[in-house]
Amino acid sequence: MGRYSYSQPSEDETLFGNNDDSDYSETEDLIRRDQAELSLERCSPVHYPPQPEVEFGFPQVCYCGAQPVLATSNTRNDQGRRYYTCANKDDSDCHIFKWWDDAVMDEMRARDVHVFQLAEKVESLTLLADYDTEEKLRKLEKIVGDMAKEKSCMIKGFECFVIGIVVLVVVIGMVVMLV
Repeated sequence: MGRYSYSQPSEDETLFGNNDDSDYSETEDLIRRDQAELSLERCSPVHYPPQPEVEFGFPQVCYCGAQPVLATSNTRNDQGRRYYTCANKDDSDCHIFKWWDDAVMDEMRARDVHVFQLAEKVESLTLLADYDTEEKLRKLEKIVGDMAKEKSCMIKGFECFVIGIVVLVVVIGMVVMLV
């Protein structure tokens, strides 16, 4: 067979070899299990829920509730690069970390979106004002047209009146000349 051999426990041994005489105890087994579980927990990163203030733009508050501070990186890869962190970062809790230039870019993108939205509102208001202006202009043109018609009727009426007076004066003049 192989290197390993397997035999059934005898009746005088307790199950799994956990008796008072053996070197292996249940307490040691529990300790080993706990240590294995802790090492697994250390391997997997802890995921904290992101705070909206930290996720986007300039951080406003740390996860611990403290105000973020601006620090400068001294690492070889990011020498002199500015970042946001927490004054309490050394207490081994979860704290914020965000590069300053990433925060600035987030803020600039937000401003661009906001400016675009405001420009659309101004354009829609301008179109609405143009529509209102055009509507008022049409009403004014209608009023002026109606007044012109009334004036033309008056002018025609006045012209008729003047022609009637002239004809009357001519007729009177002829009658006077004949008499």
